[in-house]
Amino acid sequence: MNNDTVNGHPALSMQGVWVRYGSAVVLEDIYLTVDPGEILSIVGPNGSGKSTLLRTAMGFTPPSAGEVRVYGLPPADIRRSGLVGYLPQRSAYNADFPLSAFDVVAMSRYARATIVERLHTEDRKEIDSALDRVEMSQHRDRHFGSLSGGERQRVLIARALALHPRMLILDEPSTGLDAVAQDNFYRLLVDLRDNEGMTIIIVSHDIGSVSAIVDRVACLKQKIHFHGRPSDGMPTEALEKVFGRDVYFLHHDQNCETCRRAR
Repeated sequence: MNNDTVNGHPALSMQGVWVRYGSAVVLEDIYLTVDPGEILSIVGPNGSGKSTLLRTAMGFTPPSAGEVRVYGLPPADIRRSGLVGYLPQRSAYNADFPLSAFDVVAMSRYARATIVERLHTEDRKEIDSALDRVEMSQHRDRHFGSLSGGERQRVLIARALALHPRMLILDEPSTGLDAVAQDNFYRLLVDLRDNEGMTIIIVSHDIGSVSAIVDRVACLKQKIHFHGRPSDGMPTEALEKVFGRDVYFLHHDQNCETCRRAR
């Protein structure tokens, strides 16, 4: 799929989308547009429908009503093209399995090969390039299970980048990371947006941790109650509907380096 196919379309468009599981409504009348080259955070409490929205955008969960388009095409078509990289929540792995960081990234290239094919020179170059982009080249031969949580997340991002996606979709990517690792991980996402024009969609339950780096926020609890820039200020009524009355929204200090780089 060439660039002409995706140019001129929103990165993601959801129009009047409903998702039902039996009689239960999980997503209600969702209208959401994500522009190419922006970072959007979808925030809401556990059980608000965030992961379902991602799965619907990826084509894993068909909508009960409405239309979903990714770069103007049905999600399943785009997913097969490799233009969307997906990092699911708490990616499962066996820490004792003898895989290096290089091997984990290589999985994405093997997915395009037949069972009898091996990695070619071009594949190895792409793997090394992806590790370099996330600043993990020096750890390419380390056992994946021995890496820190932040380092493992970077390797998993490299696995997605090895297929040259135009969009990254990340489901709770900072879960389990300490404050420093979380800050470094978000800096990486800002660099991918600013230097490569990557579209990034992040699901989070913590509105404060992502507010400094995103272009727009969508507050979700079955339906979207707010969609706009964090700097515009989120209406108290919308926050209460999504998070309840006992919610506090903390702004980053103006001297925070992540905030400066996100501007």
